[in-house]
Amino acid sequence: MILSLTITVLLFVHIFFLIALVRKNFSVIDIGWGLGVALATLVAYVHYPLSLRNAIVLLAVTCWGLRLALYIFARGKGKGEDPRYTKFRQLWAPRANSQAYLKVFLFQGILMLVVSLPATVGMTVEAKEISILNWIGLVVFTLGFGLEVWSDGYLNHWKAQPQNKGQICTTGPWRLCRFPNYFGEVLLWYGIYLLCFSPTTAWSILGPIAINLLILKVTGVPPLEEKYLARQDYQTYASLVPRFIPFTKP
Repeated sequence: MILSLTITVLLFVHIFFLIALVRKNFSVIDIGWGLGVALATLVAYVHYPLSLRNAIVLLAVTCWGLRLALYIFARGKGKGEDPRYTKFRQLWAPRANSQAYLKVFLFQGILMLVVSLPATVGMTVEAKEISILNWIGLVVFTLGFGLEVWSDGYLNHWKAQPQNKGQICTTGPWRLCRFPNYFGEVLLWYGIYLLCFSPTTAWSILGPIAINLLILKVTGVPPLEEKYLARQDYQTYASLVPRFIPFTKP
């Protein structure tokens, strides 16, 4: 299964790299992120369709991946390349394509394999019954997924209001923490881990840890904080609302 997973995900990433070259838009990989993780989960399920639990895992990850891909596609439609990738393109010139291949596309392919570990590895263990811990995991996934969907939808609607132009969203899920969509993303992957948990595959927690660290330290929270941290209105907001985990101290 490991070989099948690796070949499938790498082939998938290369297809998106070719699309990026044709469209001159590296940010297409963002659309492929959720789809790639869902594809890895599907490959594992084909090898180990052992239980109802595995079917639930496949359904959960597929719903997450498809929803995220459609959301990112709709958000970026007609807007060209994401400014983050345009900045990389300029930084990496004149070898932007080769640098993006290694640092963006191949890197994300590896991340797809790592983040999907709770699902792909968890499916290898036959579960004749769904344990209480597995059910708790499904609840945690549902809460995380629901928070992410609510946050994305709310922010889109909020940004569409002319009076909010140039403002910082502090209502709806943004009353819970400053990055509710990212918190939902992390939470749902810990949910998948618990849904698939067994003592022999406990090490697959590397997946949720990876996405947790990536969001908190690299691609999620840091760029947004860098963008807004100097603003007085954001500093006031940050003094009142938890940074990442709801219902904790700011």
